[in-house]
Amino acid sequence: MSKQLRILSLVLVVAFLVVVAGCGGSPAAPAGQQAKAKITIAMVNPLTGDAATYGVSHRKGLEMALEEINKAGGIKGQQIELLTHDDAGDPKQAAAGAQKFADMKSVVTIVGSCLSSNTLAMVPITDKAKVPHSVVSSSTHKLSGMSKYFFRMAVQDDKVGGLMVDLSAQKFKPKKMALLYLNNDYGKGLLTSTQAQAKKLGIEMTSAQTYLATDKDYSALLTKVKAEAPEVLLVGSTYTDGGLIVKQAREMGLNMPIVGPTGLYSPKYLEIAGKAVENTYFLGVFVPTNPDPKVQEFVKKYKEKYGMDPDTFAALAYDQGYVLKDALEKAAAKGAVTRESMREAMAASSFKGITGTVTFDAKGDWVRPYLFVTVKDGKFVVAQ
Repeated sequence: MSKQLRILSLVLVVAFLVVVAGCGGSPAAPAGQQAKAKITIAMVNPLTGDAATYGVSHRKGLEMALEEINKAGGIKGQQIELLTHDDAGDPKQAAAGAQKFADMKSVVTIVGSCLSSNTLAMVPITDKAKVPHSVVSSSTHKLSGMSKYFFRMAVQDDKVGGLMVDLSAQKFKPKKMALLYLNNDYGKGLLTSTQAQAKKLGIEMTSAQTYLATDKDYSALLTKVKAEAPEVLLVGSTYTDGGLIVKQAREMGLNMPIVGPTGLYSPKYLEIAGKAVENTYFLGVFVPTNPDPKVQEFVKKYKEKYGMDPDTFAALAYDQGYVLKDALEKAAAKGAVTRESMREAMAASSFKGITGTVTFDAKGDWVRPYLFVTVKDGKFVVAQ
């Protein structure tokens, strides 16, 4: 081939490539390398620290639901992606996580935290960003109606305390009760409602003593309770402090029924309190011994996946996953999922799950009946 012909051939090849580039833009990515459409949700929860059991259970239950949803095709073919932020039980860290995810425009909804104080720090941020925000706990009454973007799958403290008194009155018919409660938003909400309901029913509240989350020795408080001789001891606590209170109470000879909120329902409570858990009671929305076929199917799948029974937080989080699925599908039916379309769909939720039917009132609260749960032979059962 002559030198002139080789030069001409090269020019033609270059010209061809320029034309192709101009007509088609960037070359298509190889099959399997194209980014798949996805929907992003985010979680802020205590995944380390004293309250980690709650946050980890919440994550496990939600992840299990999302895995099932994604395996079944997701939302109109879009997979749901879950981002997490560990707040370590610190309100400042919870606020930082809320801000981080609120600033990510791809995040269509945020879940968590499990702790009232942390959620209180988050809601002003999620409300300002107009991002739907849901929890399965955080029961302080201060959250009720705080934002039209906030939805709560948990009973409020101003109702929990009253329910504790009501159920105690029905089962034990006491004339006198005493209360020990955590010195935080959660405990103070319980204090108000227990005192109000006890007064309404004509039950004497002999004392209402508070303690700090860091306390480990409750002997001084329990000595006062013992001297007052109430027929029922109410505890506004979590599984850690509640377990220690129950154990120390029994060691000091306080054998009256001890009644607490949903926060006591955890395998860790059984572990901490040991044999002292007998004759203790608390509110519940879920027990793994419930014979309902849907409940037993969930328990079986959860044990196969994680090697343990699910607690209340895991069960509520599992239902939360399907509440989000229902809302996402309704929002997607109107077009691209946005934070506002997600909020509208959440407000109209009506999902029947393993913990009951989930609907929200005008203040974003879930109103539902509760179980009275006890411990028998080391297992959680519905009290008879």
